[in-house]
Amino acid sequence: MGKETHLMAILNITEDSFSDGGLYIDLPSAINRASFCINHGAHILDIGAQSTRPGASDVGAEIEIKRLVPLIKELKLLHPEIPISVDTFHHSVADKVLNIGADLVNDVSGGRHDPEIFNVMADKGSPYVLTHSRGNSITMDSLAKYENVVNDVKKELSNQIELALSNGLKTKQIIIDPGIGFAKNVDHNLTLLQNLEEFVSMNFPLLIGASRKRFIGSVINESDPSKRIFGMAAIASRCVLAGVDILRVHDIKEISQVIKMTKSII
Repeated sequence: MGKETHLMAILNITEDSFSDGGLYIDLPSAINRASFCINHGAHILDIGAQSTRPGASDVGAEIEIKRLVPLIKELKLLHPEIPISVDTFHHSVADKVLNIGADLVNDVSGGRHDPEIFNVMADKGSPYVLTHSRGNSITMDSLAKYENVVNDVKKELSNQIELALSNGLKTKQIIIDPGIGFAKNVDHNLTLLQNLEEFVSMNFPLLIGASRKRFIGSVINESDPSKRIFGMAAIASRCVLAGVDILRVHDIKEISQVIKMTKSII
């Protein structure tokens, strides 16, 4: 961290994710997609069995585990060198996947949904992505109200970091994510991207997950999430310039090229 822009490939094994829901729900399709991402530059796989799009319902920990376990086991055999992140906010899911070989947990609730997840992460000692968000998938859009979005997000992130540390996590485990799209409107998201250095200065590895999100569509007037790649390319270049450590993206091949070109220029 701190020297490279790592690409985290999004692999949604869900039926209702906003961009690719249902495409990789079966094991062969998920494995093929993971292999494609790895072959085109992914440094990390981020597997999600629960959609976190606005309005998504909670499928529950049991269904997440049922979807995740076979895929993680297979990927660890096929690609043992690639770290696997699991996108979950349930402590029981985190505990299970880390026991079978997952390497880190990406919690979009930052520990708010299930505070017991802090105890699991402290026990395992694995990296933990602590994301800023408010409410849940149903309520978050109504909570996009800030006096100063940069200062407020930093303060709320810091509060959750302190809570994580007080529950036994080590500083070196924590990766922060300002939560682009989670309880933020278009202007909030753009302001956060304009001020990425403020989050870099918090001295934790920084992850940005903006890929194909609704605010990009609003800016470039593109309703189809799969066609928002040029908007994401601009964000990727901005992230490289700011020193972001991890970019969570759908379009691995294309964004890998954007990163290489940006680094070549600077």
